[in-house]
Amino acid sequence: MSVKQSTTSDVLSAALYVRETARRAARGAAGADTVLTALSAVIDHDHASLSRWDPLRRRHLTLAGTYPAGVTRYIENRLHDDPGFSLIRHAADTTRWWRDVPGPVRRTSRGFHEVLQPLGVEDGVAQCLFAADGRYVGILNVSTTRAPCDRPAVRAVMTLLGECLAAVADPLLGPRSSGGPSGPGDAVSGSCTVFVPDGGSAAPVVVSGEPLPGLTEPGSPLAAILRRAVARREAPATVLVPYRRWTLELRLTRQDAGTVVVCRTVARPSALSPRELEVLAELTQGRTNREIAERLFLSPRTVATHIEHILAKLDVPNRAAAAGRAVAWGLEPAS
Repeated sequence: MSVKQSTTSDVLSAALYVRETARRAARGAAGADTVLTALSAVIDHDHASLSRWDPLRRRHLTLAGTYPAGVTRYIENRLHDDPGFSLIRHAADTTRWWRDVPGPVRRTSRGFHEVLQPLGVEDGVAQCLFAADGRYVGILNVSTTRAPCDRPAVRAVMTLLGECLAAVADPLLGPRSSGGPSGPGDAVSGSCTVFVPDGGSAAPVVVSGEPLPGLTEPGSPLAAILRRAVARREAPATVLVPYRRWTLELRLTRQDAGTVVVCRTVARPSALSPRELEVLAELTQGRTNREIAERLFLSPRTVATHIEHILAKLDVPNRAAAAGRAVAWGLEPAS
């Protein structure tokens, strides 16, 4: 077998593994970070990110990524207004390689000359991801500072991988509860609308959608989270709460003698890990490292390490600034 055939075969085998990993991630059996790891066998990248588009907030949310904090912030908050993004989102070919971007777009794109070029990027790909019904659901960004990676076989398989990558980013897809009991590490996913009556003790009533496990049980931790959010916030409001390995978004609206809550799972902001998000939520309450450690059953040193990572990912100078960012998101502890 020739070298060219062997190389093509390797790329195809790696693409099949990416597809299988993406399918597992879409079912909640693996994290989005495993998809980027598998993708490194297709494109030997220095940086990559897989982001979900949030149409309500009109921003991208990072599901997994290895870019520096400043680049991640650009992808999440400014990429959707970049001329380079518009070029690929509205084109027939939604996969755009670094070397194919026209010169005028490069010159007007702040992402190219303010974000990517300072990283020393030599090649890469940006791929807009669309669901089967045509909805834009997210974007894959891959960059390398080494030799060109856009060989014909790589170009072909990246186009073919678009559908399975979109399934990972699509907030309407993912695992659903079978109705059985949930353990501490079980995945929950979905979206539903519930009504929480005034009074503080009645169980939430499902209005529409598929409820998360335990949501409508009076004594469950999840029901308690819902009632506490309703009691502490003046509607309308949006609250983010770390729950197990997931992040819940609760949108509160007053109605008659109660509160309507749209509850859904969302991506963790700024590529924070589940534990980092829990620690950040505790910071919003002004707690010390020792207090956080006691509440989360960690050592104070571990808490300090998590806070260092949080400051780096948010690109803020201190814990007060990090807490301020989290408060703006509506983040609060689960208990």
